[in-house]
Amino acid sequence: MKLKYPAEAFALGIILFSAGMKEAFAAGILVILSAVFAEFLKNLLESSVPEWSLRLCVGIGTGAVCSSVFLIGFAALGAPLETGTWILTFVIGLLCAYFSLTGGLGAEYGDLFWESSIVWGFWILLAIIREFLSGGAIFGNTVLQASFQSSAIAEPAFAFLAAGLALAFTNGMLKKSGAKGNSLLAAIPAFFLLHPFTVRIFGQTAGMLISIVVPVLMFLSVKQTLRFSRMGKAYKGLPADMLTAGFIYMILSIY
Repeated sequence: MKLKYPAEAFALGIILFSAGMKEAFAAGILVILSAVFAEFLKNLLESSVPEWSLRLCVGIGTGAVCSSVFLIGFAALGAPLETGTWILTFVIGLLCAYFSLTGGLGAEYGDLFWESSIVWGFWILLAIIREFLSGGAIFGNTVLQASFQSSAIAEPAFAFLAAGLALAFTNGMLKKSGAKGNSLLAAIPAFFLLHPFTVRIFGQTAGMLISIVVPVLMFLSVKQTLRFSRMGKAYKGLPADMLTAGFIYMILSIY
């Protein structure tokens, strides 16, 4: 059975906004809003414009709406987005449009809301765990300070792990497979923003390129190997790839 939620958009959203409960709660709402808008716009225009124009309209329109609502929403929360993160919210909108144009949802908004709400729930749960384990806070309020907590939990490696687990738990609950998800659509944009290490010896530009190219090549290599691995259907494809990216970041951050 096909997934009725935009898995790639949620994966990128979780990677960017899962360090705390407040941002996870807000970002999840905005991703769902963007997915609904993409489907609505597609259904509104598909009978009156050619296919190439439909794709452009839905893609650009959803990307613009998504980046706008993220900018306004997080400004209202008192947590304005950095430029790089804001650009990637436009990519989240594009991924919502991609799902609408290729997912065959057929205006089944009930299924979209139901499956998206499950992902959102796991997203919030994992964000609470990350926020608590990294600094002892929940929803920005400190509740406990203990020796087992570590600021490393807030690093990108655990953001990828959270994305993989949220999608896998969702697929497991829905008894569906994530094998058909395109993990590159979520991983590559994140690699451009989140660098697991820095290289200064070759200069700033060359060092940045190296810090992007190395995790991309490692990700592609492991992704190819995972094609032949045996795992539960809930973890296949996108969830397993996100978990892989997390471990890659964890290893590379040592250096």
